[in-house]
Amino acid sequence: MKLSLISLLSFLLPTQLAFHINSLSTTVYGFKIDYLIPTLYLTDIVAVFIIILGLKKIKITKRFMLYAVVYMVFVALNIYMSDYFISNIYRWIKITEMFLLGLVIFNTKKFDVFKHFVKPLSYSMFIVCILGIWQFLIKSSVGGIFYWLGERSFVFSDPNIAPYPYSIFSHPNSFAGFLLVFGIFLLEYKNKFNFKFFWSLLILVIVNLILTNSLNVYITTAILLLLRYRKNVVLGFGFLDFGARFVTHRIELIKASFQMIKENFWFGVGLNNFIPRLPSVHNLFVNSWELQPVHNIFLLVFSEVGVFGFIAFCVLFFSSFSLLTTNYQLLTILITGLSDHYWLTLQQNLLIFTYVVIISRKKKL
Repeated sequence: MKLSLISLLSFLLPTQLAFHINSLSTTVYGFKIDYLIPTLYLTDIVAVFIIILGLKKIKITKRFMLYAVVYMVFVALNIYMSDYFISNIYRWIKITEMFLLGLVIFNTKKFDVFKHFVKPLSYSMFIVCILGIWQFLIKSSVGGIFYWLGERSFVFSDPNIAPYPYSIFSHPNSFAGFLLVFGIFLLEYKNKFNFKFFWSLLILVIVNLILTNSLNVYITTAILLLLRYRKNVVLGFGFLDFGARFVTHRIELIKASFQMIKENFWFGVGLNNFIPRLPSVHNLFVNSWELQPVHNIFLLVFSEVGVFGFIAFCVLFFSSFSLLTTNYQLLTILITGLSDHYWLTLQQNLLIFTYVVIISRKKKL
């Protein structure tokens, strides 16, 4: 039953069907910000069932209890230090869910990466990729049944909409990051797929990666190819306008994160409190689209949970690497995470991040 639910969660991983509790949303300048709205996803429900079934079989040791107590004390302190409790508590519930889900999958002895993760995910990714191309061709969302998978309604010409495929993700960049990590898994297990299905899906993944126009994913792909083939890869940055708003905006967010770290070094401003605290450290963010987390997962963690949380995150992340083999999935998250935040802030990316860390740690055993 548990393995079937893990396979189901893997299949549902790209979806974002959810119930948004708008009445509990924290507003900034009167704007409702997606990141701050407590949200219950279909994938959360499946994950909770997996956790309930799995925790029963995990042996509770003294070390486990010690870690649990330290974790709860730290969470309590971080909540106490935050100014916006609802968004903070909601995010800690989400992070705790990911920890417990990872713990259960890690301790599931019969979990097979291909059978229970890559294979079921490949079926949904086939649909997701077709939707991305469809959106690009009609320059808008498709609607219909895709709405129930989490597709948002948009037209490429709408203000503040990137004119690239979103599929059923919140942004083309998060879609591209997810695609790249999945694509690496797809190549890793290519010999276990049906020949025609593998090549069809690989072509769809590549086409969507191109259509998303995600610069950080392009750069990450070039770096990974360089590491893989040890050949010269030329990265051309001459076409970039470093005075463009999308660049200066990110620089301003980085400056704001440094200010938050300086003022709240030990325990941070509170998990999921980066956006609400922006107005108090920087007065240039006045448009709704500018109210975003800093585009760097390490600065975001340091800003929100302080130096202790930052060290714990780094230990968990970097200890998942192996000295024996190159972990391209983790490298993808590391490199793209230096210039975006979606691995920690968006449901689909956070879930696959969790899977990648657990699979990486299981391979080290």
